[in-house]
Amino acid sequence: MLTLIHGNPARLEGGVLIVDRKFHSGMQKYVENISTPLLSIHPQATSTNPIMDPIEVLCEQLDYKVITVKTGDSFPPMEGEAARLRDQIKRSKLIYGGDLRGIQMARAMGIPYIPILEYDLRTEIVITAIQVSSLLRRGVRAVRCASKYAMGIPTRRRAYALHCNGYPAYDESRSLNKKRLLYFDSRMCENMLIRESRLDERLSDHRDRAVRLLYSGRYEPLKGAVDAARVARECLKRGLNIEMHCYGQGSCGPAMRDIASDSVCCGKVHVHDAIPYPELVEVSRSFDAFVCCHVQSDPSCTYLESFGAGLPIVGYDNRMWRRLQHDSLAGLSSPIGDPGKVAENIERLLSEDGMLLEMSKRARRFAAEHTFEIEFKRRTDHLNAALNAL
Repeated sequence: MLTLIHGNPARLEGGVLIVDRKFHSGMQKYVENISTPLLSIHPQATSTNPIMDPIEVLCEQLDYKVITVKTGDSFPPMEGEAARLRDQIKRSKLIYGGDLRGIQMARAMGIPYIPILEYDLRTEIVITAIQVSSLLRRGVRAVRCASKYAMGIPTRRRAYALHCNGYPAYDESRSLNKKRLLYFDSRMCENMLIRESRLDERLSDHRDRAVRLLYSGRYEPLKGAVDAARVARECLKRGLNIEMHCYGQGSCGPAMRDIASDSVCCGKVHVHDAIPYPELVEVSRSFDAFVCCHVQSDPSCTYLESFGAGLPIVGYDNRMWRRLQHDSLAGLSSPIGDPGKVAENIERLLSEDGMLLEMSKRARRFAAEHTFEIEFKRRTDHLNAALNAL
């Protein structure tokens, strides 16, 4: 049995599983591609850890088994639950994923495990520190984060393999484990890619109209959401014929709307609420470039999803985008925290002959080489090989 341990909250009520829609779709794909029975372990959903897009599925109709675990505030299993989790792990051939301290339990019991890594240490520190303003408290949090990371090094060294979502985690773990798989987590399926004919049509008239800039995602400091709106303002100050639309939700929304309503941006910068993903995919195809001011070096699915719409990315030089830009040649990067430099790169993208056209085509090409189907198969092929070898 392959046991997958997730941070995705779920509930089991009267023979019905209530879980995130995207998660259930993903599990169905695992069932289709993995050659052994599957068990999925989740933290039990609560008011502070809710299910984002819930659907209800009869347990008798599931092709995989599910258990939920009651957790504390920091998500370790509650007293009494750890023994139940340990019993499930003991019955497994391989543990995949993370959270709920399941990987540590597997290591202690000698059960093979493959952790999923998403953040390198520097990203973990940024995520932790950006939430507080006090320099002293930031320093304390950074030290705690580094200490926790150091404690996890032996677990990564002794893993059967590591699955690394994005470049930063892959690069950082080079010295820890020779069996690493690099993949890109994206919802961009092959049939969602912009048609080449539609991309050609969009590119044919960009000099005769306002160039359309897009930002989508959480309106939060780590995503540089306010700086994305500032980039649009800097473009307008330079006299560039642009308009910008933002789609999302979060704590930075009011500040973004303040920028959108000032005299420079009024009527040119629009801050919308979040829209469903299928609708966002369709909307994205009408834009010309994606503004990505991520402060953290996270392996955001935004990158591949923007590429899938044929959108070159102009944004901050975090470690994820730096490597992706190098490999894809589908965008431009600027120093973190400098919206003016991003605007300067947008001006370059629009003014240099053929650059927007070529980078848009490269973006689509890279997305086509890394669709959900391709990346998912890389992961499941690797898991099947591990299960056959154990």
